[in-house]
Amino acid sequence: RQYWMVFLWLFILTALEVALTKIPISNATMIWSMCGLAIAKAGMVGLYYMHLNSETKWLKLTIAIPLALPVLYALALIAEGAWHMIQLFQV
Repeated sequence: RQYWMVFLWLFILTALEVALTKIPISNATMIWSMCGLAIAKAGMVGLYYMHLNSETKWLKLTIAIPLALPVLYALALIAEGAWHMIQLFQV
């Protein structure tokens, strides 16, 4: 029963993603919404279909921390690019 409930929620989140593409909203809102929905879906798959919800806290952290590192790296690259753009326009 639990797998079917997760499947239903994944189906609903996917339908929301498709519906978002039909709504006239700004690109930034679209991107943030799609990222949020994708993260929610990935979390559900990891927790239920990969059985991480029944694992210990430390094992969950060994999965969560490496998955967060690319996000932090991307933010660092964006900050560096913004800093270079500011320096470029100040000259």
